[in-house]
Amino acid sequence: MNRSQKFRLATLGPLITVWGCAMLEPTASYSQPITNPDLGDLILYYEPPLDEGFNEIYTILQETAFFDDLVAELNRTYRLPQDIDIVFVECGEENAFYDPEAVEVNMCYELLRKYADIFAEEYQGNYSDEVILAGHFTFLHELGHALVDQYQLPIIAREEDVVDSFATILLLQTGEEDAVIAGIEQFDVDAAEDEEFGELPFWGEHSLSIQRLYNIACLAYGSDPTAYADFVGDDFLPEERAEQCPEEYEQAAEGWQTLLTEFIK
Repeated sequence: MNRSQKFRLATLGPLITVWGCAMLEPTASYSQPITNPDLGDLILYYEPPLDEGFNEIYTILQETAFFDDLVAELNRTYRLPQDIDIVFVECGEENAFYDPEAVEVNMCYELLRKYADIFAEEYQGNYSDEVILAGHFTFLHELGHALVDQYQLPIIAREEDVVDSFATILLLQTGEEDAVIAGIEQFDVDAAEDEEFGELPFWGEHSLSIQRLYNIACLAYGSDPTAYADFVGDDFLPEERAEQCPEEYEQAAEGWQTLLTEFIK
């Protein structure tokens, strides 16, 4: 993870923050009567793993209650047309995905363990913190898929990139910089694996991992060029891209504000 290592924040900041951020507040220009009743909630489940190797992660998720608190905040924020299940589960593969037929987000223990182990080895941090960081960005990414589906949002770009921006902006606007850095690091790991195994799926539904890394880094830099000044340089975010990032951030943040305002409680 050489590319993003120097951007790792030294300490883990508060993991739960107030969600009354600018992106979630209705604006006068887009204010309208409530037309979307609140008919559902995010429902969280932790499935006991069959493989004892996942027991530590299973226990951490329950004892920290991080995602319980996060889901509770989200339920206080969004009006949903129906329940959406959030299931932490053993999947048999390193993955996380939203299933529109089941209306369910699956967060696989395999994926959490992969990144938590890498982070813990790299930074010698508290393993519980690394498990949370391994899942935070990915959870919001998959939630973005669920919201696009359930709200039938009129997106015109590649959905994977759109929900990357959802997760990134929400984390930035709620002060969760550590989770943004962890997301960048995850794509750094994936990009290295793609290159090592010659797996560059130009035809895939996802942008290349390295492209997603730069897009997230650009949004972070664009949100606060002073705070993220170290992102800019020949070994990471080129200056010619960085110059465009504040505008890219503003466009993305305003776009999500417009899309979500009518669904905020």
